[in-house]
Amino acid sequence: MKENAMRATAPTIWPVDEVTIMKPSETVLCNDIPLWYIKGGSQEIVKFELVFRAGSYNQEKPLQAFSATKLLKNGTTQKTAAQINQLWDYYGVSLQIEAQKDLVSVGFFCLARHLDPALDLLFEMIADAVYPQHELELLLKNRRQKHIISMKKVQHIARVHFNELLFGSQHPYGRILTLDDFSSLTREDIMRFNQRFFRPENCFCFVAGRFPDNIFELVNSKIRKYSWLKGDAIYEHREIISNGIREKEKIVIKDAVQSSIRIGKLIAGRRDPDYHRISIANTLLGGYFGSRLMKNIRQEKGYTYGIQSAIVSMLKASWFFITTQVGKQVCDAALEEIYKELKGLKDKPAADDELQLLKNYLSAGFLRSFDGPFMQIERFREILLFDQDYSYYDSFLPLLQKMKAADIQEVAEQHFNADEMTELIAG
Repeated sequence: MKENAMRATAPTIWPVDEVTIMKPSETVLCNDIPLWYIKGGSQEIVKFELVFRAGSYNQEKPLQAFSATKLLKNGTTQKTAAQINQLWDYYGVSLQIEAQKDLVSVGFFCLARHLDPALDLLFEMIADAVYPQHELELLLKNRRQKHIISMKKVQHIARVHFNELLFGSQHPYGRILTLDDFSSLTREDIMRFNQRFFRPENCFCFVAGRFPDNIFELVNSKIRKYSWLKGDAIYEHREIISNGIREKEKIVIKDAVQSSIRIGKLIAGRRDPDYHRISIANTLLGGYFGSRLMKNIRQEKGYTYGIQSAIVSMLKASWFFITTQVGKQVCDAALEEIYKELKGLKDKPAADDELQLLKNYLSAGFLRSFDGPFMQIERFREILLFDQDYSYYDSFLPLLQKMKAADIQEVAEQHFNADEMTELIAG
């Protein structure tokens, strides 16, 4: 009986009043790359990352940044793609290579005892990539097939066309790939991208974990070995104006059994003083499982398995969106309920228990986002690239705890007006 009673008693909820932040130290490598590092953790694991301002925003041709990044591990003057991948597997290294809209990240997680060979291979890939023609052709062939399959899915169609509506068809955030793009990219295109953007003067370095004391000497030795030295800056970051049309559009897809809904707008980004309040209001609307959209559209109406709202913050722009997939027969009804919840965000104040649940969820998530040196260096990376300081994090919990229902209504009135939304339905 006592055991059953204990199971029926909810655990005590302890408020999160503050978060311990480990601020990184800084040094400069021999080729003038700034390196920030946090030493700590209970396991002998190291995270090493190079970040370039070299995403698709700055590419001259579609797929240029993606291909130049993905093919870094597909051959150097000394090693084939198979040899490179065998070495990564042999040392048990988790290679992390990603080309995003604004940035390219190249790095790894490895055991501290394998740091030396992992660094050697990483810098060889960056400084000596040769981009074999057959590897490029294979990558584009596979990517083209994935693109054909994706363009048959209503969720993918809605996502890419929604961004096109927000930014315009020629903006890097809004441009949609075509089949012709896969045949127009050449090896010379990706070599040129590498030479322009994968440069020391365009790079940041981040290290975290239980790394050895001689790590900086190790990194500098690899830089010198592969002559990856600072030169004259030859990259040029572009500024492109969005020319989206902000309208409602429906894409009819024959035989589709579902409709994918996207509703949203351009919104203030991380550098805006009101961003934390905007983010909190978004979470109440559709940012977690207990949100208003989930309760209404999923739990009460049963129109979908899942619905969410989110804010995407890029270096050049930020946008808010709501997304869900519903049966075609209930699409109009789901739209009506979505707009009802948007209106309710400013007209219907959050009840005390609803607001407390939101605060508990957000404060716990904030605490988890600083758990350990890897997460800590990631949080620093964010504020560095967005040209912010630690006041961005320091201000969050006090603001969250002071947030009232009326504050969320005020934010909704200013930033979540239904009449300003772009709407895209595919299905």
